[in-house]
Parts: sequence; structure tokens; C-alpha cells
Amino acid sequence: MSVREHGTAGSTAVDPDVAQVRRALVELERAVGRLQAHHSETLGVRRLVSDVRRLLEDLDEIGDLPPAPAGNGPENLHYVSDTPYPPDLWRDCDDEGLGGRSRHS
Repeated sequence: MSVREHGTAGSTAVDPDVAQVRRALVELERAVGRLQAHHSETLGVRRLVSDVRRLLEDLDEIGDLPPAPAGNGPENLHYVSDTPYPPDLWRDCDDEGLGGRSRHS
């Protein structure tokens, strides 16, 4: 696998995050290539080559995906107050695993 094979394959939209990751992976691919030249075909180097190839292929698939819908942002978050609940809410509740509230194990 070479850098030329993965330039912009699979990604038609310009996504700055995907582009940034692609640049980092291309640089990693070059560094692993230099390791391969110095350390020959050891098991570790072969794994690195395979891992970088897989990461680039996975990134190509991400580039093919449509952008996430805008509805998944912070506007859908539900905030829970840090203040204690009123004890009256728990008056008739059982403690989980212990039975009734007035019974102690």
C-alpha cells in the first residue's frame, strides 16, 4: 500500500476532521514504511503495516458516510440537579437488596 492509493479515496465531502486524521495516517504510513526498510519483515513491522492499512480503509468508509444529523447535539441533553431529592419521595420505597426501609440487615 502506498500513500498515493489513499489520497482522497472514498471521501467526496470535505470534512476537516477526516482530512486531519487522513494527514496523520499518511504520515504514520510513511514512518512505518521507513521502519519496514530498516527492520525488514519482522512480525511487528508486518502488523504495523497491516494496522495502518486497516485504519486508512476504515477512514475511507467514514468519508463515505453522510454527516450526522444535527439533532444529536447538546440541545438534547437533560440536566439532573445536584440538589438532594426531598425525603418524602422515598417514604414508601424499599432499599434495593435490603427489603423494607425500616428493616436493617
